[in-house]
Amino acid sequence: MAGTGTPFYRGRMKAYLAMKADMVQHREVIREVAASVDGSWVYYVMLILAAVIALLGLLLNSVAVVIGAMLISPLMGPIISASLSFTIGDLALVRRTFRTLGTSIALTVAVSALITLVSPLKEPTAEILSRVRPNILDLFIAALSGVAGAVALCTKRNYLITSTGVAVATAVIPPLSVAGYGLGTWQPMLALGGFLLFFTNFVAIILSSDIVFFIMGFRTSHVEASQHSHRTRLAVITTVLTLISVPLVYTLSSDVTRIKNEKRIGRVLKSRLDRELASRLTGYRFRQEGKAVLVMASVNTVRFVPKPAQQAIEQELAQGLGRPVRLELEQVIVASESQLGDVTAKRGGVGAQPAKESPAELAAKMGPLVARVEQELTGALVPFEVSHTTVAFGGEGGPLLVSATLGRDYEVRDDERLLLSRQLQQALGVPVRVEIRVTPMLPPIVFAGDGSLAPESKSKLEMLRHLPEGPSAFRFEVAGPKESGGRLRFLGRYLAQQLDVPAQAVTTVTSRGRGGAVTLRVVRYDNVR
Repeated sequence: MAGTGTPFYRGRMKAYLAMKADMVQHREVIREVAASVDGSWVYYVMLILAAVIALLGLLLNSVAVVIGAMLISPLMGPIISASLSFTIGDLALVRRTFRTLGTSIALTVAVSALITLVSPLKEPTAEILSRVRPNILDLFIAALSGVAGAVALCTKRNYLITSTGVAVATAVIPPLSVAGYGLGTWQPMLALGGFLLFFTNFVAIILSSDIVFFIMGFRTSHVEASQHSHRTRLAVITTVLTLISVPLVYTLSSDVTRIKNEKRIGRVLKSRLDRELASRLTGYRFRQEGKAVLVMASVNTVRFVPKPAQQAIEQELAQGLGRPVRLELEQVIVASESQLGDVTAKRGGVGAQPAKESPAELAAKMGPLVARVEQELTGALVPFEVSHTTVAFGGEGGPLLVSATLGRDYEVRDDERLLLSRQLQQALGVPVRVEIRVTPMLPPIVFAGDGSLAPESKSKLEMLRHLPEGPSAFRFEVAGPKESGGRLRFLGRYLAQQLDVPAQAVTTVTSRGRGGAVTLRVVRYDNVR
């Protein structure tokens, strides 16, 4: 039964496909493709607009804006046209489509790189980073999208809607914008990752739509000149597809391994650190360090986790991951409700007069609160140093008074102070009022005997690499006595060459007289007076 049934259904399928192929207006489709393959000025205008919109959406981390760029991108047209020209073996049409595609790709990448160079936003966002590690699933999505685009072109049914959906599914414009972003920020690996995703989509669409066109009856007989056989052309595309599948499979395998390791680490940490009324895991992350794995976790706990317990966690993680593990545990001491109840009971219950506590007892109780407040401020104001943090109670019903010293060369604005107060209020659960004093960000610059920077000054200057929004958002004021002009110039060169500080952002001020230290002030442009 099976032996006779299979040929029967195979014959039915061939007959059905032949009937559908006869319904396709082959020469009309080919003429339409040949007439539209050369890009017009409208095509290139729409392409540039799509590239700019996609780049802005990527820099702003806006999914909606990126999708809008996909919708207006005309790049899917030449790609589908290239596939059809491969199918019918019209090499002249192939050369025209690839000339249009080459111009389109180069123009998109160049425009994206130029916009990136002049844009104040240069930090890689999640939308950018999600398009630099393509995997084999991206190839499958592009292949299915190519099938949809080819069927839409052959049948002309809801072609506009279908082609729009294909453009969103394959997203050929955003990867090219990522490639331009990588070139504009001098990050070649980001550019390579974005272009690899585009190339993956491109080859998969060509191959899958080529197969659909062949099934729909497009043959070399539809062109006058004899060309290479369809089998040869299909073999070339399949070879290219196989070659690019190797790194994509490796990337997918790496991503799956990373996700499995992340879940395995989370299970172990939660099973060991989530203890009712004792401790609670608040976050964790991990990274590869050679052959070992570094796991960094933070936990709220009523008492410090002992070292043997930490070693037991490391051993369990190492056993699960199959490699050595080093655990760095950040512990925040908190008080449980039962502990607070014990304190109240010891004081004689509700309404009892509180016992007078010694300064040492008060310091011991306030210490964890002050440490937590300083930790929150440090995280919010990184890389600037926070010190001399104090906490005081503002009386019954009043806010918690937080005072700290910030190593920064410009004052804390009212709106920034308000944001800090709200962040602390959210973290502590009580109203907070913040007062921040500022002191110079950097100590006087120290030079060695040969006029170069001393190691301690080099170490301090490294924090300039982590300035919010990058060095381009700041002005660097180098000051010192007139006799130290050589050292001032050396410091300016060091900032530009070693720390990527824009040369135009560095100003040098010399003072009359002898003596005095060389100093560096770092001020945001919107705070320069």
